[in-house]
Amino acid sequence: MKNRVVFLEFNGIPGSGKTTLSDRVIENMKGVSYTVESYHQLIEKPTRNNLKRLVRYLFSIKLSSFKIGYLALMYLITNKKLNHENGLRVISLIVLFDFYQKKSLANDEEVILVDQGMVQQMVSMLFESELIAEKYVKKLIRYTQKKDMGIFIVNIDLDINESFERLTRREGNISRIQKLKKDTAMHTLIMQQNNFNKIRKIIRELDLESITVNTQGSIETNVLLLENYIKGMKQPDV
Repeated sequence: MKNRVVFLEFNGIPGSGKTTLSDRVIENMKGVSYTVESYHQLIEKPTRNNLKRLVRYLFSIKLSSFKIGYLALMYLITNKKLNHENGLRVISLIVLFDFYQKKSLANDEEVILVDQGMVQQMVSMLFESELIAEKYVKKLIRYTQKKDMGIFIVNIDLDINESFERLTRREGNISRIQKLKKDTAMHTLIMQQNNFNKIRKIIRELDLESITVNTQGSIETNVLLLENYIKGMKQPDV
């Protein structure tokens, strides 16, 4: 990983602090010799409101990226969650995967933080449903590993009650959970955390490298932990 792009995918339930933590890491690492930035700073994704632009965009995508779309569709079918909204999320996964492939081929000295990555999208697709079929989770992760694109997972943990309290204080970026009644919202957060736990178990079984951060502690401590993790990847071999 010393001379190529690294992707850090942040995943965790809504309100757990993914974006806050990734933004602080980016801000703190401005002085290092390689670029550390957010996925959102690098790509302007086509919107569902401009279908012509979306179609043109899809024509420029590598054919191998469409396999992730097929696997994602099968994931939705096996979990009985295929609908219009999730169909659009499949397109987002294709766009993300294509971005990973093209950036990794560029061989840039770069660290890219992704707070809405593949694992996060898989859990978001289920939303208020329990993960009932893990076969296509394994297929998705294995296909990602096969491409050897330098993806690492940052698991963000936080007590569910604290996550809910943070969501109630959040302004601007309103999540679907904030629109639910408290009992339903808490139930959904518990279910999402259980789905993350299942997918994280698969990630460990398949040896996709990951690190776990609990955002109950001070943000400075967690930022330092991730900075050291990134610097460890980028240290030259002795």
